[in-house]
Amino acid sequence: MPHAFKTLPLIPKLSISLNKLLLLTCFLVIIYFAYARYEEHKTEQAAASLFVLSPQRNDIYFFDLGLLDDKSDLKNKYKLAKVVRVNSDNVAIVYGTFFYQWQSAVIKSIERGDLSNNDYFTLIPDYISFSKIKEMKNNGTIYLVKRPIQNILYGNIVIPE
Repeated sequence: MPHAFKTLPLIPKLSISLNKLLLLTCFLVIIYFAYARYEEHKTEQAAASLFVLSPQRNDIYFFDLGLLDDKSDLKNKYKLAKVVRVNSDNVAIVYGTFFYQWQSAVIKSIERGDLSNNDYFTLIPDYISFSKIKEMKNNGTIYLVKRPIQNILYGNIVIPE
């Protein structure tokens, strides 16, 4: 068979316009999810500002201790605190016993149920004035405030004081 035909394998290709449409769709989906996350963050921060103005018992404060003076070289700089008492001029909070390296690790800790342990928070409260708490929220030392709903935060129980 000297005159045999060679068959070349056919590789299906998408048309250029279909490729552009697929790329545009992926881009729009990414933009949508980024915008949704931004709106969620904005809502969280607005709620945190309201919670700082009117603290209640069992509010959870998320601290970034790296923003405090002379503590910028901390490796594990994130910490939790819980409001145990609200007076007319100050707030009594107890700090968590653990430091965290990342903000996401703080949330994972709550999701694992660390706040339901009786030994998680210190026993001796720290009394902080309302003006100091507002200042700490404004400068980012308190980067988030959450209020448990029916003593549940991120799907786990927060033991009330």
